[in-house]
Amino acid sequence: MAMKKQYRIALHIIACLLFLIVPVFFATHSFMSLKDVPLPFIFKDLFRNSLVILFFYVNYLYLIPQFYLTKRFLIYILILFATLLVITFLPTLLVFQQFTPVFPAGGSNMHYHDRTWFGSILLEVRLCMYLYISVVFASILFRLNYHFKQLQTEKMNSELSYLKAQINPHFLFNTLNSIYSLAIEKSPNTAPSIIKLSSMMRYVISDTANKYVSLEKEMNYINSYIELQKIRLGDTANVNFSFSGDTEHKIIAPLVLIPFIENAFKHGVNPEEPSQIDIQISVSETNLYLHVFNLKVPHIQDHHTKSGYGLKNGSEQLNIIYPNKHHLQIEDKEHSFTVTLKIEIV
Repeated sequence: MAMKKQYRIALHIIACLLFLIVPVFFATHSFMSLKDVPLPFIFKDLFRNSLVILFFYVNYLYLIPQFYLTKRFLIYILILFATLLVITFLPTLLVFQQFTPVFPAGGSNMHYHDRTWFGSILLEVRLCMYLYISVVFASILFRLNYHFKQLQTEKMNSELSYLKAQINPHFLFNTLNSIYSLAIEKSPNTAPSIIKLSSMMRYVISDTANKYVSLEKEMNYINSYIELQKIRLGDTANVNFSFSGDTEHKIIAPLVLIPFIENAFKHGVNPEEPSQIDIQISVSETNLYLHVFNLKVPHIQDHHTKSGYGLKNGSEQLNIIYPNKHHLQIEDKEHSFTVTLKIEIV
């Protein structure tokens, strides 16, 4: 992220320098050679282009958001007109006040010999107006493009926040229900379960507000969830979980994997049926792989599990956060259910 910001700043600096310098070399359109161009004309171009650059950023950063996007068009047009007068006439008048072209006999080395002083000013004004109008339209187009992308980002963040908001009560109710069952049975696992739940909720509340979290934290959360489920289920289900790879310096969207893992426990566990759940997570240099398998078993779904959160929610999160950077495959067979997911991570 920091590298991208530095790259954009460097690109802006290079573009500004080129915009300042390149027009000087086009002075030969009015003079036979660059060495014949008087210094006042060079200063005039540099001064004018500096004003244009300043106007571009003021227009992009302030005028367009404050007046154009808020539909205060009359004020915006008046400001543009006043700025046009300053940028167009100020550099030209300053130059022609200090320098009056003295053309040699026959006009052998200048093309200005057939122009009057007033005609030269009109030429400069016309060229400056073309430049100014181009910059106005360019800054508006760039700003509208940025504004559109910003609206898209805000929309996606809003949708993502809505999806995440469904997670908290769902996990809380299900896990509390599990701990309640342990407490009724006076299981020695009740206290460890409460500690794990506390750790999980602390993660959900404090870290999942960020778009990305460290992969290590996300794996700790998943491991706590699976351990809690193992404690709750005891010997009624065969749960296998494996993880391989290095989590250091890698990040991932929070809670983007848990819907597919939670779905296996939701539909793959029944104390009266053989229950099998296999969860495998592996991490390479650039990708994360998730494989979840569970046998389908008949189960009773209570009102706590009817949260509307599940595979659809998880798929929507992936589409928002990892567009074109993930591959999700779901195999829904008669007796088994398999999820295979690949995510490009950094």
